[in-house]
Amino acid sequence: MTEIIKDGYLSVKEEGLRAWIWSKRFCVLRDQALTFHRNEQSGQCVALIFLKEITSVTRTDLKPYCFEIAVKDKTYYIACKSDDELYSWMDDIYNRSPLGTSGPTNFVHQMHVGFDPHTGAFTGMPDQWTKLLKGSAITAEDAAKNPQAVLDVLEFYTEQTKREAEEYGASHLQGAVERMSDDRWAALLQESKKATPPSSSPHTPTTPGGAGTRVPPPRPPPPPPMAGGLPDVDVNEMMDELSIRQPVRKMKERGKNSEAGLLCDRLQQSKLSPQDVDHGGYPNSSVVKPPSSPRPEPSKSYRQQQQEHDFEREKQQRLERERQHQREKEQREREREREREKERERERLRREREKEQRERQREKEQRERELREREIRDREREKAAAQVSGTHNQQQQQQQQKKKMEQRISTMTEAQIMEKLRSVVTRGDPNSSYKKLKRVGQGASGSVYVAISHATNTKVAIKQMDLANQPRKELIVNEILVMKESQHPNIVNYLDSFLVGSKDLWVIMEYMEGGALTDVIDNNAMTEQQIATVCLETSAGLHHLHSQNIIHRDIKSDNILLNFQGKVKISDFGFCAKLTESKNKRATMVGTPYWMAPEVVKQKEYGAKVDIWSLGIMAIEMIENEPPYLDEEPLKALYLIATNGTPTLKHPEKLSRELKSFLAVCLCVDVRSRATAAELLEHDFLRKAGPLDILAPLMKFKTSKR
Repeated sequence: MTEIIKDGYLSVKEEGLRAWIWSKRFCVLRDQALTFHRNEQSGQCVALIFLKEITSVTRTDLKPYCFEIAVKDKTYYIACKSDDELYSWMDDIYNRSPLGTSGPTNFVHQMHVGFDPHTGAFTGMPDQWTKLLKGSAITAEDAAKNPQAVLDVLEFYTEQTKREAEEYGASHLQGAVERMSDDRWAALLQESKKATPPSSSPHTPTTPGGAGTRVPPPRPPPPPPMAGGLPDVDVNEMMDELSIRQPVRKMKERGKNSEAGLLCDRLQQSKLSPQDVDHGGYPNSSVVKPPSSPRPEPSKSYRQQQQEHDFEREKQQRLERERQHQREKEQREREREREREKERERERLRREREKEQRERQREKEQRERELREREIRDREREKAAAQVSGTHNQQQQQQQQKKKMEQRISTMTEAQIMEKLRSVVTRGDPNSSYKKLKRVGQGASGSVYVAISHATNTKVAIKQMDLANQPRKELIVNEILVMKESQHPNIVNYLDSFLVGSKDLWVIMEYMEGGALTDVIDNNAMTEQQIATVCLETSAGLHHLHSQNIIHRDIKSDNILLNFQGKVKISDFGFCAKLTESKNKRATMVGTPYWMAPEVVKQKEYGAKVDIWSLGIMAIEMIENEPPYLDEEPLKALYLIATNGTPTLKHPEKLSRELKSFLAVCLCVDVRSRATAAELLEHDFLRKAGPLDILAPLMKFKTSKR
């Protein structure tokens, strides 16, 4: 009988009819074959693998401590109880297979979370999601790396597209999928109806994802259970019966007391080829070969020498494996120690930051308490004066009217919004106060003109909008209210507004002749001092908005305006949100995808720190002339933001330590560790900012075009 090299109980699963069952088997490894038995006492093997037919031995994540053995027509999955046991079995099998004597490399990691790694496709996916995934830039490699993130992004993208289609009539996240023509969709639907059933072969090879890769359809789900239920039968025994019924019948004819060793000896003596062995692991009875002539037995001394040589070689290999395992264990321990040290350092920094925040919070509460006390005294004086002058009732009516106007704009009807708008704008004809000079901008919401004010003889900007073409008029009212209440040196000043007739709205604003920061970035290479100056001015404007519980939610270079003196101001307040005590977090998705924070993409509740993330992305835009993932489709960009978190820089070695630290506190995925606008104003990088006139040279491209 062939010598047993290794044996023990393992969990085994194989492809084909039993692909969904894990069975506990007693495994026996010999020099030429690996056999699987029901138990330790059973002499009959239920499956057999010839080591010379093995094509790969690799580790997999199908189960903890699991590896797979692939032969020409089948794959076996084997689960152990520990890393040591796993590597011991893998080494012994691998070294005796044609693959060589070195340890297995290039482990294949597969995810089984609603995703079939054999076909490279999702199972049970709706047709709409399948078409979105085919038309996007998300490759099969992306799906294999993180299938759950792909599902999250698809759900998020579908819901957002549906909501925008209902409110705007079209989606702002238009990518390759939405730009497909109706004929293309019709062709896809026709093709899906005419598709032929999948091939009966259980293994269809797939090509790694790429531009022209065709992903095979997912495996069909198992049939539903019978109405009357299944009889109480052991499933393992049923599957064993199906797989070895014929071989067992033949073995019984030869004798009931046969041993697994006799089977292996007969296989070795008959030298059966893989084609002569049936799927159950037994010789095919239809193939009969004449017995070979017995070989002369070697001398006893030669056998002893050979055994001693083999024993010494195995001993050396075992010692080398133990040393390798020990080195790997020590390496893992060192890595864990480094991680623990980093975690302790992060915890220390977090405690220090929380301590500073608590101190600042106490100071802020003290100032607010003093301010409230002052306001209470002022109100008492005003109340006494109102009672004396007989205007107390009038003030109460004004307060009630103010509370009524504080109704949330997004819940108003169109008639209520128009009534609110008429109460905000100035009555009269704007042409009597302003003269339009030329149009400097055109967009979906209307046109922007440069005009002259007759009263001050200064230039102003007029945003003229046709309300008939505005599906969400509440955004316009929201922008006017925020600009009226947020007068600040770093916010574009609102001057006046008029409603001409019932459709034509004029909003008069401060004129910023330098234009948007986007044009400055496209026409200049900014220094770190200039970037620090723009970030400092923007942070000051955000600090003012956040102190009034207002989130901008669309910070990007297009909404930062400059003038020829170098002043920097925030504009476009249509997407602003007002936080209240009852709603201090929001969960709606607004803004531009490439500047969005991860918590917005994942539809989690968020606060004012989403503006800090967008400011960090805008800083990268000033460094690299474009935000991260700008070349990707919006759906792919959302996927990368959700999975990658903090983006990587193209050339971090060219940046100063202060600038990289500034980006780190702005682009921290953990919202609790992300800086506030007040903390940014104290950052070392913003202390490098210069006077505003250092930004004036960036406007030379404007004057040269004139």
